[in-house]
Amino acid sequence: MYRAGEKFRLGLLAVRGARQVVKGGSEKAVSPRIDRAMGRITDRAQQRREHEARTAAPQLETAEDQLARTETALRAAKGPDKGAARRARNDAKARVHRAEATACRYR
Repeated sequence: MYRAGEKFRLGLLAVRGARQVVKGGSEKAVSPRIDRAMGRITDRAQQRREHEARTAAPQLETAEDQLARTETALRAAKGPDKGAARRARNDAKARVHRAEATACRYR
C-alpha cells in the first residue's frame, strides 16, 4: 500500500516519463533514473506491506485470546461485577473486530 507522498511522487515520475516519451518518440527515451526511482518507491512500499502483514496476525490472535478471557469472566460474574464484565467483553469484541479488519487488508 502506498502512502500519499509515495503516490504523489509516483505520479510526478510518471508525468516526467510521459514527457520524455513524447519528446523522444519512444519508450527507450525514458531516463533510467526515473525507472530506478519508481522501483525504489515500489520496493519500499512492498517491504512495508509485508512487515505490516506479519504484525497483523499476532495482533488478531492476542485480541481473540483476550475476548475468550473476558467472556469467561462474564460467565463467572454476578451482581454489580457483571456490568463491568459485560463492558470489558464488548471492548474486547471491538478490538477483535478492528484486528480482523486490519488482518483482512493483507490477505
